[in-house]
Amino acid sequence: MRVTRRAFLARATLACAAAGAGCSAAGHPRPGPPEIVVERPDDLVDSPWSIWLRGFPPASRVEVTATVAGWGRAPWRSWAAFETDSAGEAALAKATAFAGSYRGVSPMGLFWSMERQEDETAGPAMALTGAFPVTLTAGSRGGARAEITLDRRLASAGVTRRDVQADGVVGTLFTPASPGPHPAVIVLAGSGGGAWLSPAALLASRGYAALALGYFRMPGLPHGLVNIPIEYFEAAITWLRETVRPREDFIAVIGVSRGGELALLLAASIPEINAVVAYVPSGVLFGPFGPSEPGDNRPRAAWTHRGRPLPHLGENNRTVDWSAVDQKRTPIVERSVYLTMLRDRDAVERSSIPIERTRGPVLLISGKDDDQWPSFDLAQIAYRRLQGHRHPYPFAHLSYEGAGHGITFPYTPTTSTSYVHPVNGRTYSLGGHPAMTAGANADSWPKVLAFLEDARRQRR
Repeated sequence: MRVTRRAFLARATLACAAAGAGCSAAGHPRPGPPEIVVERPDDLVDSPWSIWLRGFPPASRVEVTATVAGWGRAPWRSWAAFETDSAGEAALAKATAFAGSYRGVSPMGLFWSMERQEDETAGPAMALTGAFPVTLTAGSRGGARAEITLDRRLASAGVTRRDVQADGVVGTLFTPASPGPHPAVIVLAGSGGGAWLSPAALLASRGYAALALGYFRMPGLPHGLVNIPIEYFEAAITWLRETVRPREDFIAVIGVSRGGELALLLAASIPEINAVVAYVPSGVLFGPFGPSEPGDNRPRAAWTHRGRPLPHLGENNRTVDWSAVDQKRTPIVERSVYLTMLRDRDAVERSSIPIERTRGPVLLISGKDDDQWPSFDLAQIAYRRLQGHRHPYPFAHLSYEGAGHGITFPYTPTTSTSYVHPVNGRTYSLGGHPAMTAGANADSWPKVLAFLEDARRQRR
């Protein structure tokens, strides 16, 4: 009996499926054992990975698990189920996850959807200047299995770290591996204080001398975000210019949350700053947070200039309604009380940052589902001022539907939508859906890098 090629291939496919292994859809032996293939298995954390499954049974369910130990001193894990094609392969950048920590198509879904494993033994903290391993394991119900361990890095090889406590300036300086001089960036943490180390290390990997600058809750600095003098940051810029000697004398400032508010304030106040990136920021000044220093009997404000406290939105605010926040709820959603403050137009005007004085481009980034504070509305205040004053430099506001307060660099877990504040120990909601915040991270970070590069070009 004559068998057509189509019939032969159909029979071969059925035979291979019944055998569960050993053939491709074309009836040929499947090349090699099951494997996970990744381009650039050692790469920076902000670089997307292309991941393929190969050598698995055709048209079969394969579950992939990703595990990283040490992100914030705790193990994190995710998983997703995919269906291989007729050749026993799946490209995770295009394949649909039909079950698992995330669903749908997301090229780096296994990374942003990781969840903290609270019941497991904590590992070492994520290395700032070394690699931290990510293990991918794939298995089918028929027993086919593959595993690979990859390395992710915040800092590329050769990036150096130097803790700084000089001339009253406190922080950590990350320097690129390449010969200098390098353009410089100052990185500012939010209301938790300390130094925002991770993005500084990553920016050094992208060619910037990055100073993660502390301004409270570090040795030698105030204990609270109270009466922080602008002159401290002027001294930090002087130290940075003398130490790093920035290429083209370029200095940008990047801040998040209260650090984003501060970044806008510094850009408006210090002419040596050439560009500003403000994550989930505020275009108005807010009040103090945390304890005053012993013996400091001055009126409390977050920021001072030349010894005088700068006016803030909550000061003599006529519309604030503290009952808008349910303090008994966990996590606490503070967004509502800030919206009541914004109804006092006089208070908004008094506390608005004169961002139009910035001598360079401005980039604002916000989430429209931010529970910590209404970062979209607060960033729009700055954006409208730039529009109204016809700011002569480029400016933009990247706002993201469904994203919360946790927008940062990409391909890190976004599943923690609340946190315990290190200053007062209370639990607050960040807001946002993990997938939407992850999308905001992936979209905004390349634009931040391009923004900084464009700002540098304007200096040449």
